[in-house]
Amino acid sequence: MNPAPKQRPVHFDDFLRLGQETYRQTRLIVVAGISGSGKSTALKFLCDYHPGFSTGSRRWLWMMGSIPDVKLIRDNRLVVVDELCHPRQLLAVARLLRQNQTVAVASHLNATWFWPFRLTASCRYYSTDRDGGQIARYLAWLGVPHTEAAVAEFCRRHGPSFVDLDCILERHPGRSLDQALHLSGKLDQLTVERQKQWRPILPEIADIREPFDRTPTSGRPRWASGGG
Repeated sequence: MNPAPKQRPVHFDDFLRLGQETYRQTRLIVVAGISGSGKSTALKFLCDYHPGFSTGSRRWLWMMGSIPDVKLIRDNRLVVVDELCHPRQLLAVARLLRQNQTVAVASHLNATWFWPFRLTASCRYYSTDRDGGQIARYLAWLGVPHTEAAVAEFCRRHGPSFVDLDCILERHPGRSLDQALHLSGKLDQLTVERQKQWRPILPEIADIREPFDRTPTSGRPRWASGGG
């Protein structure tokens, strides 16, 4: 596992329904979406809490524009590849698939880049960007008042990003999402800056007592092949 410092525990909503799959025959799991939408948290759930992977050997790799030497990473039940951003990094994914049982990827690439893997491996593809249901449930968990219109407007502006949502609520505490979003639109500007000295932070999931006893409402995989 990556030795980077941990952040405060995050709330986990299994809106992708990962806990309902066994993944017995699955070789490649892809979780795609915008930054801050829960990709790494979903993979951390698979790694630490899913019974199909949590008791086996696991490795976590951070890509962030690099192509690591993976020839010695082999014979693991699960290898997590986080922050896959460029098509050339798929060569490392292909090699990891040959050397390990299952590979799970947090990706910023379009789904079409993964279609060739379907020819040689059983694949599951998930998107964290499909709707704002997870944002509404997160707000309810925080106890922040909100309307459907405000959730829809937030997702239109920022996408279903928990990171952007936390920034807006932190900047305007004690407000409903409707008020905070209005003030943020008038007073704030959220930007993304590339850092030269970037230190990855491994998600820490809070309060997982019965991770499979949940009723998610969205996020079915857009395509899937082979056994689950």
